[in-house]
Amino acid sequence: MTSAFEPVPPDPWTPPQVPPPVRTRTNPWHLLLAAAAGAALVGALWAGLDLADSGAPISTPATSGEAFDLRGTFTLYSGGYGYGTCGGSGGYSDITTGTTVTVYNAAGTVLSQGALGTGRPNGAGSCVFSLAAPNVPAGEKFYLVEVSHRGRIMVQPEDARNGNVALSLGN
Repeated sequence: MTSAFEPVPPDPWTPPQVPPPVRTRTNPWHLLLAAAAGAALVGALWAGLDLADSGAPISTPATSGEAFDLRGTFTLYSGGYGYGTCGGSGGYSDITTGTTVTVYNAAGTVLSQGALGTGRPNGAGSCVFSLAAPNVPAGEKFYLVEVSHRGRIMVQPEDARNGNVALSLGN
């Protein structure tokens, strides 16, 4: 006998009731704002690429008469000594007399290659090498100088031309 207060179990085969999806209307101002923001982004990218000129040099290529020899010093801290000269040891063993010095322009084109000169001790385990790269074309906005494979360092044209390049490595 069933009581009037006893609940009736639900039919297990009846699918659950899902409310119909609620449809909202897109505000036309939101669409207009998104379109304007997208157009502004595309315009800014276009202007930026136009100003960068896709990496092309701004100045005209230098003639051979406008070339100069880049000169300066390279100081290696934690260098090793040997018979009046010095050079790198351990992780710096690639730094020694004759190590390649490469000069690049802003676009990454190699402009010149030179070498480190003989190193001389400078106290506390440091070595100072002369640095030179011949026939560097004039007229660049800046130069990137790399010793061995140790990364490119930006050098201003005045410093490059006047022999005021002073690079260092180590702690």
